[in-house]
Amino acid sequence: MSAAKVRFSALSDMGCVRKNNEDMACVDGELVRDGGSDGEVALDGTPTAFAVADGMGGYEGGEVASEIVCRSFRAFMKGLGAENDDDFLVKIKSWASEANRLVLETAAVRPGLSEMGTTFVGLVFAVGKLWLVNIGDSRCYRLRGGVLKQLSKDHSERERTGDPDTPSNLIYNFMGNPPEYFISDISRLSPVGGDVYILCSDGLSDMVDDETIEALAESPAALVAKAKEAGGRDNVTVISLRYDTVG
Repeated sequence: MSAAKVRFSALSDMGCVRKNNEDMACVDGELVRDGGSDGEVALDGTPTAFAVADGMGGYEGGEVASEIVCRSFRAFMKGLGAENDDDFLVKIKSWASEANRLVLETAAVRPGLSEMGTTFVGLVFAVGKLWLVNIGDSRCYRLRGGVLKQLSKDHSERERTGDPDTPSNLIYNFMGNPPEYFISDISRLSPVGGDVYILCSDGLSDMVDDETIEALAESPAALVAKAKEAGGRDNVTVISLRYDTVG
């Protein structure tokens, strides 16, 4: 990856129906819930990451699960010293398994949190590459040349069965899954200058069509507003990242 920078904008909102926000974003080390963050970071070799976690499991459970995972991810990124692709893959998969264990262990000892879990989707700039981490049905899109493409795979029963009548919120993989069923999908991306990447919870993707996401890709505020105009039935969190080469 040549010298590059990322301009980012993030917003996390409760929506119009829910009484609390179970989503959380991790934005270059900053945890965001019920608010926003904007900035720019030079990709100088220091590992940098952005992520969205969409908690589930009741009023408190979802909040706790998404925060556990985001705090764990932030700590992982601070200590990341991967030297090559294989080293990074071993470390990120180990982190995902550990974060999954943390959610399970907390659920087991705290009354009322037994059903908690969270999705996780993240973009990590490390070892000179861009990596996508995909657990659940929160999404990553890329806008390139004016064309929007979903890069993440929904770990949903609808996607697995191919049955459009299956409720979209039935997912088979998430943080808080028994280890024997837990999957962490890690893939390497090939960014091009001018690319825009979007990370979002299903509070956006379930309420706003792809054409609108494509048109408003660089404005999380506008996308959140569109989700709320459509009813805002869920919490909605959006991170937009513009990748540009330097020099």
